[in-house]
Amino acid sequence: MKIHPNDEILKNGYPEKVKKNEKTEHKDFGAIFRQIIQKSSKLNTGAQKPAIINNVSPIKFNTFSPAEKIPIMDRLERFLDILDEYHQKLGNPQVTLRNIYPTINRMEVEKESLIPVLNSLPDRDELKDILNHALITASLEAIKFNRGDYLTPYRQ
Repeated sequence: MKIHPNDEILKNGYPEKVKKNEKTEHKDFGAIFRQIIQKSSKLNTGAQKPAIINNVSPIKFNTFSPAEKIPIMDRLERFLDILDEYHQKLGNPQVTLRNIYPTINRMEVEKESLIPVLNSLPDRDELKDILNHALITASLEAIKFNRGDYLTPYRQ
């Protein structure tokens, strides 16, 4: 395989000699300007129709999702109810893991929607501490459940 040097590329980018025999016409700016305006006025004769705009996307404002319109306390209470439901189902030997799985899914969805709420609360807010503990508990329980920690002979 033959390797070609990059000299040809450099020569095209930086010519060695400046061509001195080319002379530009010495016209004043006004003459050039009038000439261009005359050409453009000939092209734009008559009224023109506006261009048709297709597929204009609507303006999207920062709207809140329905879950964000619910007060934080109500959302936290609903989340704690889901955790309580999970706790009751997990403690009942008659309930199968297959029946618990939808509760885990609801718990994870609600957890994901509450993370922005947690980040928006001030640092010294007691509600932030409660929400943080609940979210950590939900995360750990989802990991344990999905890992199979609760598989026992009587739960199939």
